[in-house]
Formats: sequence, C-alpha cells, structure tokens
Amino acid sequence: MPDGGAMDLLPAPVVVAVGRHGSPTALEHGAEEAMRHHRDLHLVHAAGPDGDGEAVLAVAVARVSALVGGLVTVTSALVDAPPVAAVVEAAVDAGLVVVGRCPESRRTHPYVRSVTGGVAARVRAPVVSVPDSWMAGDAPHRVVVGVDDPDDSEVVLREAFAAAWERDAQLTVISTWWRPPGSDQRALAQISDPAWPERLQEGIDRALVDLLAAYDEVLVDVHVRNARPGDALIEASHDAALMVLGRHDPQLPTGSSLGPVARSVVRESACPVLLAAPRAAHRVHRRDRSPAQLA
Repeated sequence: MPDGGAMDLLPAPVVVAVGRHGSPTALEHGAEEAMRHHRDLHLVHAAGPDGDGEAVLAVAVARVSALVGGLVTVTSALVDAPPVAAVVEAAVDAGLVVVGRCPESRRTHPYVRSVTGGVAARVRAPVVSVPDSWMAGDAPHRVVVGVDDPDDSEVVLREAFAAAWERDAQLTVISTWWRPPGSDQRALAQISDPAWPERLQEGIDRALVDLLAAYDEVLVDVHVRNARPGDALIEASHDAALMVLGRHDPQLPTGSSLGPVARSVVRESACPVLLAAPRAAHRVHRRDRSPAQLA
C-alpha cells in the first residue's frame, strides 16, 4: 500500500449515518475507524416526522465523543431530508461511510433498497454496513473477501489486505462457482466446465502475487469451491471481523443498485460488510506504518 504524503494533512472524514434507534454499533465502528486513520468523525441524522431527531443526534454525539476521548474531532448535522439523501449529501468528501443495519432490514423483500444499498449506489467512498447486533469485542481476527472475477479484483483485494493488516488479522479469500442441478440432478451440461475451478484458482493466485509481497505479514488462505456465492459468504461471516465485497461503479444520476450477491450478504451477514470503493474513486490512506509500496 502506498505511503501517505502531503495530502494526509487533510484526511477525508468518516461519516456515520445515525438511525432512529441511535445506531450504537455503527457509532462504535465509525469511532474505531476514525481513530485508526486519524480522521475527523461526522454524524448525520435525517430528521423524521416524530420530531425527536435532535435528541437522537445529541445522544449519538455524546456516545461517540466518549469513545474517541478527544483524539479526533466530532461534528454532527441534523438534515431535513430522507435518510439516503441526507447521508449521500454528507458523504461527498468522505473517506468512509458507516451505516447501521437494524434487525427489521432482514425482513424486507430482497429487492427493496436498504439505506446501505441506496448510499452505496450513489457515493464513491467505501461503505460499511454494521449489524445492530454486532459485538466487536468477540470478533475473531479474520477478514473475509469475496472474489467473483479474479481479473477484476484488484480494488477489493487491496481493500481486504489493508483491512487485515490494520487489524493484525488473517485474510480468507473466497471464490465460488455454482452449477445448479438439472432435472436429473446432474450439473447442466451447458455450464458444466471441468476446467473452470482450476482456471479460477490460477486467476486468484495471479491476482494475489503483488499483494502477498506487499503485505507479507498477513496470513492468507484461499477457498475455491462449488457453492452459491451468497450462501458461502454469509456462512463465512459468522467467523469474521469484517467482510469485504466489491460493488458497481455509480454511473447513473440516481445511482445503480448493488449486485444480488452483495445485496444478500449485506442483508444477512453476521459481521460488518465493507463495500469497497469503485475502481475510479481516489483514496488516500494514512498509517503510522505502511507495507512496501506496490509498483
């Protein structure tokens, strides 16, 4: 990962979306990330019809201020707008956006856009979805990354290696292929390619070469298997501190949606899910120590 330069003097802030229930786990995650990267912390809350927005935001500011202990600057804004629009407006210059995931989100239809999905479709910063039930203190030292196409995995793999390195965690790379059974319970001939698993493994091995050299302190294990990708990632989330996934580059004025796998994992994951920044997004990291710069 490249070393930070002069631009680190003005690191992009961490923006946390504060929901109507206070989003305590999102606040904790945002505080940790702000302190880890020496970033300011900005809380944003969309004013609702019940009129208690100021109280909700005040409690959130008090909670997060106690967590950071004056090590980073905390600011806040109460915005008279729908939740997604409020967060998107605040995240224009963000280095990271953190959104909570309440239990009710798991009961919505899979194609109903969540706040996380709406925000991720319209901002270029990385977006983290943190379950309200998440208990960071009990988290295993493992980061999991899902790889779909090894030839288009540079951004998500770099994000995952950096996250594992920062946490002194092991990195697990998961890539799957799925051969649904035909009517006779055998793999459908038109998508049954015996050489595909080997090519998939070879592609991942190539994609990892430079990153393994740069992050030589990170232990990495790779799992390539026949499984539904969403199911495999959700299962792995129960033994992880963080799940890292790629996402589509927002291109339309109203934003493009997450893919079906990312959408299902965000909805069901047991651990926080980091949706990596799109390829074109400019990111600057600040670290006290840094791996060797990649060529």
